[in-house]
Amino acid sequence: MKSKLPFSIKRRLTLSVVLLSTLLIVITLFFSFASARHEIKEVYDARLGQSAKLLLLNYSLLSTQSDQTSYQQTFERWMQDIHRLAPDDDDGPTQYGHPYEQNIVFQFYQQGELLWSSDNKMGEVEHQVDSQGFGYFHNQQRLWRSFQLPLNDQRGTHIIVAEKQSIRDEIIDEIALSTALPQIILIPCLAFMITLLIGKNFQPISELRVAIAQRSAHRLDKIVVANETQELSPLVDSLNNMLEQLSQAWQREKRFTRMAAHELKTPLTVLRLNAENALSSQNRQQLDNDLNNILKGIDRTDRLIHQLLTLAKVESTSHIESKQIELDILIKRLMAMLAPFALKQHQALEFVGGSGTLMGDEMLLEVLFKNLLDNAIRYAGEGCEIKVTIDTDDQGLKVHVADNGPNLSAETRAKLFDNFYRANTEQGDGAGLGMSIVRDIALLHNGQVTLLPRTNELNIFEVRFFAP
Repeated sequence: MKSKLPFSIKRRLTLSVVLLSTLLIVITLFFSFASARHEIKEVYDARLGQSAKLLLLNYSLLSTQSDQTSYQQTFERWMQDIHRLAPDDDDGPTQYGHPYEQNIVFQFYQQGELLWSSDNKMGEVEHQVDSQGFGYFHNQQRLWRSFQLPLNDQRGTHIIVAEKQSIRDEIIDEIALSTALPQIILIPCLAFMITLLIGKNFQPISELRVAIAQRSAHRLDKIVVANETQELSPLVDSLNNMLEQLSQAWQREKRFTRMAAHELKTPLTVLRLNAENALSSQNRQQLDNDLNNILKGIDRTDRLIHQLLTLAKVESTSHIESKQIELDILIKRLMAMLAPFALKQHQALEFVGGSGTLMGDEMLLEVLFKNLLDNAIRYAGEGCEIKVTIDTDDQGLKVHVADNGPNLSAETRAKLFDNFYRANTEQGDGAGLGMSIVRDIALLHNGQVTLLPRTNELNIFEVRFFAP
């Protein structure tokens, strides 16, 4: 299945904000238009109603036909003067009024017959004599808004005042345009400003991306972002923590590679020489001697590889899976396993006493105490005594592994926990990694291992596990 292409958070955020802003502006325009339409309708309807009342009252004062004729002639003269003096576009006022007055019509009726109309071209408009109030009618293919009001006299006089609906729509359109145009112009300006601001606020992310792109296996230094933010700071801290761990792992790998290459070179060279000697041996005794040397070399190489792998595992472990360990039971089991090697050298293994529990990795703790006991068996000497004691104090749990072997020199005490340091190369087949492994495992368990000053002719290794 084809994977989806990654999307841009910056582009999506910009587009979302711009679309949301545009939608809100459109909604605002819609409600502004609806509100303006409603208010204009109310104002114009109020004007129609008031005009109808005033005209109807004034018309009632014209009791004679001559008065009505004079009124008609005066009105028509005014309208002619307006048309004569009005500009070509019919959009300017004159001293007699405004050309838009032709969009307003009023008619007087008696007994259902038209008596007088402000626009004789319209004729009698469609209406019901007994109706009253606002309504709509069509005349000359135009929609008109009307208001009808009766005088309630004996002659059945009533008036109709009407206005073209197109005038209202024109006013509404002009108001909507005047309101919408600035906001429509605002949309691209807003989009530009949003894009600019989001781009500026995303600058720390761009800096972080560039900084991460510059990192490699040969450059794992700390990432520094010039403009720190509350959102990115935890991410930068996590990345720096990861880079530090990667750097340490990379250094361990390079160190392990150098150590393995250096330490394996010598035994492999010795194996090759012994193999060549075996091939060129002249008698059975010399051949057996060379073959025995090859077997010893294989054993030493096997031990070296095992210790290298153990060291690599311990150094790469940053978190251990802890469970409750009974140290006295674990140490007794190891002593029983190593007892045959001690008996070969007529040595005495003794668990003096004490008990204690510890939260830790059982396998790693076995490696720790096995290395201590194994070193004591190998280097303490024939006929020596090796004793183990477990004790507790205010600081936590401590284990003493003591032997009455030869005293260790000052140089040996100073370098004992260094990688590949071997104090007595003539004894044993060690690689010089056992004590450094012991040190690292103790550190993983919030502890430390120390070679105490020689007391009562005893070499004492103290492993202390500090209380959490």
